Amino acid sequence: MSNEKWAMHFQQFRTRTEVRSTLTSTLTTLMEPGSSQTVFPSEISGLSTGNDREVMESYVLVKNFCDSKKGNDRRSIAATIGGEVRELFAKALERMKQLPPEPVKREPILGASTQVRRA
Repeated sequence: MSNEKWAMHFQQFRTRTEVRSTLTSTLTTLMEPGSSQTVFPSEISGLSTGNDREVMESYVLVKNFCDSKKGNDRRSIAATIGGEVRELFAKALERMKQLPPEPVKREPILGASTQVRRA
């Protein structure tokens, strides 16, 4: 997919959780072995998308992997796959920045008086 398609792919979502969920499923689809003998590069095979921070850290890993490819390595299959994954993460992060942070769900704080048992 090109940059425009990835951008359109994520534009429909209204929460960061939806973006991360779609990023995970799209990444899984890219990593699935197809009919060809293409192998997903091991350097970027353990990418995490569980929360916003993991997505940012995974993007940095992919970016560093792509930047490390020089000369003829830039035309390799691994570099091509890495570039595609980098664009995927870049567009997902771009959309996540447009969306407000999701509220943190916390357990209600119990007062000390409700936790003490009287004898």
